[in-house]
Amino acid sequence: MDTQESLILEELLEVDIDLITTNPYQPRRYFNEGELEDLAFSIQSVGLLHPPLVRRVPDANRYEIISGERRYRAAQLAGLQKMQVLVRSSSNSHSAQAALIENIQRVDLNPIEIAKALHSLVEEFGFSQDELAQRIGKKRSTVANYLRLLGLPKNIQESVMKDVITMGHAKAILSLEGDEKQNLLHELIVRDGLNVREAEETALRIAEKAKRKALVYTDRDFFLEELAEKIQAKLGTRVLIQGKGKRGRISIDYYSFDDLDRLLGIFGVGGDP
Repeated sequence: MDTQESLILEELLEVDIDLITTNPYQPRRYFNEGELEDLAFSIQSVGLLHPPLVRRVPDANRYEIISGERRYRAAQLAGLQKMQVLVRSSSNSHSAQAALIENIQRVDLNPIEIAKALHSLVEEFGFSQDELAQRIGKKRSTVANYLRLLGLPKNIQESVMKDVITMGHAKAILSLEGDEKQNLLHELIVRDGLNVREAEETALRIAEKAKRKALVYTDRDFFLEELAEKIQAKLGTRVLIQGKGKRGRISIDYYSFDDLDRLLGIFGVGGDP
């Protein structure tokens, strides 16, 4: 702990809840409404057991949360007019760093929220990955893996945030280069319910197939792509047209037997022999 941190003073005060503001560096962006309601009920029943940590905002009669925004929101929901807070003497810069580091350590953030918090510490405050690993009590490789998540396409990041796929799935997706292959694996994981091991094996197959794809279908044909989009709109499913010269292939995806029957109906073909 450096000299600046060792001289930090804290005091317990009761303040008007309207004088408390949230911290722009709070990494959590999503608060579960059901959990907030449960916590609000607990606060109404037994009081606030662990006061949020705040700092005084210079030149203003206000307090900014360093950690404990969930408790603050629940206290608002519980109808509290005043609440106890632990006031820390802290600068703007130190408050921002503390908000990020303490929330990473204490709060059950999703992996993307952790990744964004770590990225802020690297970009805005000059932390190295080794320093971050020491501060939050994790291995340097873990910090690196979190930061790599921010290189995923936005739709895949969204799946990680919403717990549609796990951190393990995301690492398997990151083993592939390029949005196209990453989105393909993501689609297969979600569609087929692949576990992490299966996702890793599928990633290897996709990578191997990509290596061999000095295949026939290398040149992009914008006419065929436009034609595939028109067929997709007509059929309501993914269509791929690949061609070279006068020959080619049309691939039409279906996602269940019912979906197959629907497509067969469009083509006027009965499903029964």
